[in-house]
Amino acid sequence: MSLPAEPVVLLLLAGVVLGLGVLVATLLFVGRDRAEVVEAEAAVAPAPKRSDRRTRRLDDVLAASAVLRRAVEVTANVANRRGLLGSLERRLRTADVPVRPAELMLAHVTATVVLPIAVFVLLGSALMALVAFVLAGAGPPLALRIIVAKRQKKFGMQLPDALTTLAGSLRAGRSIGQALDGVSKEMPDPMGRELRKVVAEIRLGRGLHETLTDAAERVASDDFRWAALAMQIQAEVGGNLAELLDRVAFTIRERTHMRGEVKALTAEGRASAMMLLVLVPGLGGAMAVMNPSYMAPMFSTSAGRIMLGVCALMIGGGYLWMSRMVKIDV
Repeated sequence: MSLPAEPVVLLLLAGVVLGLGVLVATLLFVGRDRAEVVEAEAAVAPAPKRSDRRTRRLDDVLAASAVLRRAVEVTANVANRRGLLGSLERRLRTADVPVRPAELMLAHVTATVVLPIAVFVLLGSALMALVAFVLAGAGPPLALRIIVAKRQKKFGMQLPDALTTLAGSLRAGRSIGQALDGVSKEMPDPMGRELRKVVAEIRLGRGLHETLTDAAERVASDDFRWAALAMQIQAEVGGNLAELLDRVAFTIRERTHMRGEVKALTAEGRASAMMLLVLVPGLGGAMAVMNPSYMAPMFSTSAGRIMLGVCALMIGGGYLWMSRMVKIDV
């Protein structure tokens, strides 16, 4: 490819990436608006009712094209038959990403297919196309996993304070519904957002314990699940709910403190496992770049390939063994 054409190629590649980014951003922002409209309706409505024009318009944005609608339906059917749609929906609910699973899956598949082809056509490099394929294929799932982990960690850190505040509101004479409403307005997200969903569902006529259990499943928090179960048992057998919530909050704080201690004590083992995983391939790559002829027999001869395979198995086995040793559930 000639030098004068390089700016044009880069401009076309940037256009492809920008187009895919606009598609994903549109799905995310439209889904966010849709969720906010539904939540606002539930917060003020005494009973369920049909969506208004704004909600229908938000849904019509994605249904405007018959081709896009058919593509979403096909993606949903294929993913549902393979059992992928339910797991993705649970992860999206946990991450609080208000996008339909089929829509996000379609955007992911489109990016995974189109981006490597565009990179190969524009740059003519199979290596860059492979890199684009790996990034487009593994990037969104990894990003979703990181978002879920960060949100769960933040929710777990806020839970003891929320239970303590809830207990204080009950001692002040408020009912459980009024206390939850007050805590939902005082706590920051994600705790505040989840409690606002709980309050909205209660106002729509759903049972308290069923709503709390569903919220615990939505955020995938064992601590919140135990708190909801404790509230349910207290409602059945009676007792002081405020004192019970204080005890649950104290227990959760102690478990969080113990998790921190375990994490600090196992930091050396986790660092050693990561060093084992990264050091040898890193040194091999550096030597291959600095002295290619020295490392060439490792890739061009049968003995070298066997040695690389054995090394990969030993490194992978050692990493898994060390990771299991330092993984302690609290």
